[in-house]
Amino acid sequence: MAVQQNKKTRSRRGMRRSHDALGGPTLSVDPTTGEKHHRHHVTKDGFYRGRKVIDVGTSSEEE
Repeated sequence: MAVQQNKKTRSRRGMRRSHDALGGPTLSVDPTTGEKHHRHHVTKDGFYRGRKVIDVGTSSEEE
């Protein structure tokens, strides 16, 4: 079983953990609508890379 030879200091522990933080979401702006969206994903309006790819209906039609 692996056992450490010497205790790691709080400083070394913190330096190792400095790379563990999560980054924020990567957002892009659609060129036609100006809407923010996740990269490589379709916007809520149904646009992707400046073109309409899906027809999005309102939620009242589904009910």
